[in-house]
Amino acid sequence: MAAGRFAPSPTGPLHIGSLYTALASFLDARAEGLPWRLRFDDLDAPRNQPGAESRILRSLEAHGLHWDGPVERQSERLDLYQAALEKLQRRAKLFHCTCSRKALAGSPIYPGHCRGQIAPVPNAAIRVRVDDAAVEFIDLVQGRQHARLGATVGDFIIKRRDGPFAYQLATAVDDGNPNIVRVLRGRDLLANTPRQLHVMALLGLPAPTYAHIPVLLNTAGQKWSKQTEAPTVNDHKHLANIRACLMLLGLQPPDLDLDTLIEWASAHWSLDRIGKRNQAFDPSLS
Repeated sequence: MAAGRFAPSPTGPLHIGSLYTALASFLDARAEGLPWRLRFDDLDAPRNQPGAESRILRSLEAHGLHWDGPVERQSERLDLYQAALEKLQRRAKLFHCTCSRKALAGSPIYPGHCRGQIAPVPNAAIRVRVDDAAVEFIDLVQGRQHARLGATVGDFIIKRRDGPFAYQLATAVDDGNPNIVRVLRGRDLLANTPRQLHVMALLGLPAPTYAHIPVLLNTAGQKWSKQTEAPTVNDHKHLANIRACLMLLGLQPPDLDLDTLIEWASAHWSLDRIGKRNQAFDPSLS
């Protein structure tokens, strides 16, 4: 069944920035009459925080954001990523890269040093060739997007040298599932989308419709995130949190209880209300 999705990483509890994105994703799916799926992007095991997944689930429920179907985890889908990797290998789109970070320092675009290294070698990452790939798509918030991967990032990693599948491959496989028809996420991930669309195209997967919303910034102009010490949302203030997020999303919420407010917001949701630029938010003022 066609659906939207929210895909947090279990690297810490829900903060105001992630709640804002979760709410937008939920309302967008509901407004389109779609189920809302929940997937944990948990492949980077060293960064996963014990107990974070259960805390995120509790916070979503406390804020009236109830997902449909079972919770999915990328760590339980490794066979799908391996099958995708093997398909790309058969199509001669991959090579093994032994370049160190030091060797690539100062090169934002991968220079292609290891392109001829098709056979597996020890201690190597796996990169996918981009050649002269041009990627175009319409983002429902940011508008028409165009990227030439060879001129922006070059051949990029899809399996890390330390073993895990890279974000670009795993997300391309998961969001290339025909059931995922709508992906709403933060504008900070917009630069990843052409790479993921490139992988989807190579694998013959259908692309979802994308909407990249502005991210919330702290008073220092940094994105609210775990790295910038974003405060954990207070689940006991669920109504105030939802009202604050709705106003940031361009809505003027009436004085309603939580469940009724969520229903009202779903009925009044419109991406046209959302601007393109990131916006500052100080939780202490909410």
